Amino acid sequence: MARPTLTDEQRQIVRNNIREAAAKLYVENGRSSVSVRAVAESADVSVGTVYAYFGSLSELMQSLWRQPVRKLVQHMARLVEGAQTPVDQLDELLQAYVRFAVDNPQVFKSALLFVRPESAELPEQTDPADDQFFTLFTQAIASGQKQGQFRIGDPSLLAQMVISAVHGSLALPINFHRLALHNGTEVAEQTIAAQLEWLQN
Repeated sequence: MARPTLTDEQRQIVRNNIREAAAKLYVENGRSSVSVRAVAESADVSVGTVYAYFGSLSELMQSLWRQPVRKLVQHMARLVEGAQTPVDQLDELLQAYVRFAVDNPQVFKSALLFVRPESAELPEQTDPADDQFFTLFTQAIASGQKQGQFRIGDPSLLAQMVISAVHGSLALPINFHRLALHNGTEVAEQTIAAQLEWLQN
């Protein structure tokens, strides 16, 4: 006899159970302990069910960090609304990114420092203009250009350069932990100041 079709609510419950099982394994034993089989056993579902809800282990792991990152973007959008000038907007955005990395080190490492294995299928790329996180930076720079506060140039390219500089400041001490580098947060603070000064010259 065929199994009854699950309602949307039931499917969401199964999906959440799988995610919670993966998160628990990750917290308790680290990334190496998380396999599709281990998650399936912990969630009391079949391996096929895990793949039915999440196309791959990478997709499942990435799903664990989407909600915190979404909250970050929402927080950043509110900060932009309350900022007085484009310079203040960009400063607030970059400072929020640094605070997020400090307050959520596991999410930062797992989501924002994620390196896709060569064996994993590449995701479909999205235009940066359709990404709210990236758009917040681009709009702040474009607004500053219109007011004569920021240098002329492609706002999207300038946004990528500024984000890359601050992100790299945070990432380098993590990726090169064998070196006694300066504290990433302190370097990021100085990088923000330098980037804002550069944009205004």
